[in-house]
Amino acid sequence: MVTTSPPERSPGTAGFRDSMARLAGGVAVLSVLDPVGRHCGLTVTSVASVSLEPPMVLTGVKKDGFIHDALYVADGWSLTFLAADQLDLALYAARSRAPGDRDDFQPWAHRPTATGELVFTGGVAAIECVPDQLVDAGDHSLAIGRVSASATDLTGRTPLVHVDRRYVEPGVIVGSEDAA
Repeated sequence: MVTTSPPERSPGTAGFRDSMARLAGGVAVLSVLDPVGRHCGLTVTSVASVSLEPPMVLTGVKKDGFIHDALYVADGWSLTFLAADQLDLALYAARSRAPGDRDDFQPWAHRPTATGELVFTGGVAAIECVPDQLVDAGDHSLAIGRVSASATDLTGRTPLVHVDRRYVEPGVIVGSEDAA
């Protein structure tokens, strides 16, 4: 019997993007101060818990994005997990920017963290992080942070989710609480 290994296949950029678009993810705003102390924010959907002890998270950031370089010099950064009624904030922080553009977050309720980054108080949850590592990962870097605080003063109830290149509000619960 002759066995052959399957041919190596590459999904290609479009195929990979289409596959990953099917994975639903929570929507967060990454907040950091730029090197001159201005607030910067970026909508992210690639967020993961890394460790419980010590508590650590990661998020992916494009290397050629405006916020990437700020992460190298940041004393801290925060992630606010957005509520479904914060779609306008998600769209604002996801917009394209030219060099020198500034973010203005005055329309959204927020407060500063201990190191100055913003937590958007209408979110469903938020964490403050001390930078741990910035790991090279292709055309992105993975920002890994040690969680220094979790917000307890937020007012959001229903999370905002991104799937199929759209923002959605979670709907019907399938399965029981025991399944989790």
